[in-house]
Amino acid sequence: MRGPRRRWAIATVTAALLGGWGGCLDFASFACEQDTQCDAGDGGVCAAGGHCAYPDAGCPDGLRYDDHADGDVAGTCVDLGGSSTTLPDPSTSPTSLDSTITATTDDTLDPSTSGSSSDGGTDTGDACGAAGQPCCATGPSCGADLQCLGTACGCVAQVEAGERHTCVVLHSGGVLCWGANDRGQLGDSANPFEASPVPALAVAPGDPIREIRAVDHTCVRSEQGNIRCFGANDSNQVDPALAQSNAPTTAASWVTSADHVALGISHTCAADGVSMSCWGANGSSQLTGVDPGPGPVVSATGPVSSLEQGGNFGCIVQSGALSCWGQNNRGQIATDPMVAPTMAAPTVMPVADVSAVALGRTHACALTNSGAISCWGRGTEGQLGDGLGVDSFAVVAVAWPPEAGVPIAIESGDQHTCAIDDGGALWCWGSNAQGQLMLEPDGMGFDGYTLVPVRVEVGVGVVAVTGGVTHTCVLGEDGRVQCWGTNTSGQIGDGTTNYAFEPQAAAIDCG
Repeated sequence: MRGPRRRWAIATVTAALLGGWGGCLDFASFACEQDTQCDAGDGGVCAAGGHCAYPDAGCPDGLRYDDHADGDVAGTCVDLGGSSTTLPDPSTSPTSLDSTITATTDDTLDPSTSGSSSDGGTDTGDACGAAGQPCCATGPSCGADLQCLGTACGCVAQVEAGERHTCVVLHSGGVLCWGANDRGQLGDSANPFEASPVPALAVAPGDPIREIRAVDHTCVRSEQGNIRCFGANDSNQVDPALAQSNAPTTAASWVTSADHVALGISHTCAADGVSMSCWGANGSSQLTGVDPGPGPVVSATGPVSSLEQGGNFGCIVQSGALSCWGQNNRGQIATDPMVAPTMAAPTVMPVADVSAVALGRTHACALTNSGAISCWGRGTEGQLGDGLGVDSFAVVAVAWPPEAGVPIAIESGDQHTCAIDDGGALWCWGSNAQGQLMLEPDGMGFDGYTLVPVRVEVGVGVVAVTGGVTHTCVLGEDGRVQCWGTNTSGQIGDGTTNYAFEPQAAAIDCG
């Protein structure tokens, strides 16, 4: 269990300065209205009553009020209601409470329930093949709509972390989401907040969902290549024709037979093997070309093996060649930002034989077929993993630990990056401002970020990883989805709003 964060340097300097004053200081209590005002420490939130609170593992719900809050709550633990699921009022702080829902936990993926007759499909009757049970040695390894993930059968095919919400695609083709819904980013949910997974949209018969992407809006790609989006639309990133800033589920009728979809902060792109269509904001040329947007803007690309979008930039991989375009203010297009702050045309990056690319808000990382990882762009919180902690428009090699296996997958959050090695171990680097890397404080009490990859223990081999802004989730070989980090919007999915200092299993129902 992590200890509370310590801002020892600030506290020491402040105490020294105040101790030299002969008079008394009278601090008035500080009232907040939104999380961004609570910046005296990492992970600050505007809690109930309009008082700032900060992560503290010593509190049952993981938060403690600031010492300068009103006298009746100053320094005390925040009570978020324990394991009950509460819904915030979107017109106030994300932690304001107004109503309660009940989490569904029956048939939740949990290997400790091995032998249960609940299988999310076919019950083999031999304590194998069901959701959370070991894969069968003979015959079908798992029941219907399940897949053997390594040690157990699971129903999750993909997990995706948005800014403040998380979604999964099931092998059945269904979609579950949880977390913040103040922009409509959970699809069919009418609540402003869901702390447990709920169905996100009605799946069309014969056209199951195969891919989902999320930021503050969400888009899905179906087996037939149809794209549907919902959520934040203030830059027309859901639908260029809609005027409202929060959009309901909308079909992208201008895209047919898509094989990839990817989302930036305020734009969306989809590729169909012939061309790429992008729509939304284009202030940094993230739609390609000089069209002011919202598009859609169509660019001829031919087949692409990977399509990814960062904050205000994007990349495609074609036959191992990586090309990127858009915003370059921190060197994320691998070009001197003083020379080219934006790049409208896809530009080939100086890294070859790329198998996967991961884009954060302002940094990029590429994994090659030989197992090498290199990064470029913003590096001040360790996003580049090279040990230097500075920006670089030149491609730099990640300081991959010698004890780690060969990296086989890579994904980025907003300001952090994670990779999985061939032994199923998870390695991450970059920001830990809200506990998204689960770093233990070092000898000086610092745990804000790491400049090089560190092992993140989740208790099981990792099949897939995804990063949001302040939380991280993995799909384990035991079939469970586990998340950690900020949970004030329920983005962990465990039915609570408690900060997660350790991996918590999302309450996914495979029934």
